[in-house]
Amino acid sequence: MNTPLSKDSRHFLENLRLYLIANGKNTDEIEEIVEELGVHLLEAEGKDKSVEHIVGSSPKEYMEQISAEMPVDFKGYLKYIVMILFGAASYLVMDRALNGGIEFSFLELIGYPLAGLLSIVVYLISFRYLASHTLSMVRQSVLLFSLGIISIALFASVVILSGIYGTPFVKLENTGNVVALIAAISIFIILSLWSKTWISIIIPILLFGPGLMMDNTDYQESLKLVLSSLITMLGILLYCGITLKKLKRV
Repeated sequence: MNTPLSKDSRHFLENLRLYLIANGKNTDEIEEIVEELGVHLLEAEGKDKSVEHIVGSSPKEYMEQISAEMPVDFKGYLKYIVMILFGAASYLVMDRALNGGIEFSFLELIGYPLAGLLSIVVYLISFRYLASHTLSMVRQSVLLFSLGIISIALFASVVILSGIYGTPFVKLENTGNVVALIAAISIFIILSLWSKTWISIIIPILLFGPGLMMDNTDYQESLKLVLSSLITMLGILLYCGITLKKLKRV
């Protein structure tokens, strides 16, 4: 029976994978390196040697050394960024189409992609830092919470500035709204097939489905908002819980 890796070794491999991904390396090459290093760590532990025997006293320097030896996968990097931006845009289009119609100012058309790109850059830099430094759970939580606040602040700034200075630049009528909605749904399906997961389909259903259901009831508006928000949050929590259970079984 194979002896499992120690907690320290598994933690290092997880951090190494995250660090290399955040540095734009090819995912297949990353898995090959992680698997090969896992074998070396397992052999070292079998001889009562620690992680430091393989990676040295500075895991950060070891990660930087491996990263420097690997080429940046620009094509793969760009593909992920484009898919993320298209996915985010589809959520926005679907939200507008289902809530009064699609209308964007020129400031929004420029501001949202820039806010998305800046958010991605901030997350990548932060993930590199998380992977190469040992932080307490409290500091990790504060950092991740701060990332969320920064992303929200970037998009909120676009909304506020557009409300003050923006004028309608793109406005779709009934047929245009339907076409845009179909396009957004198609992108969600393509993302699901590409990523081989249901998340890009389930999350839109959980975000927009409860609101649509509540709109067909006779409840007061305040109650509709509370119930739809509650169903959405519980649905997302349930989905996350099921996903985590599946990951633990792997």
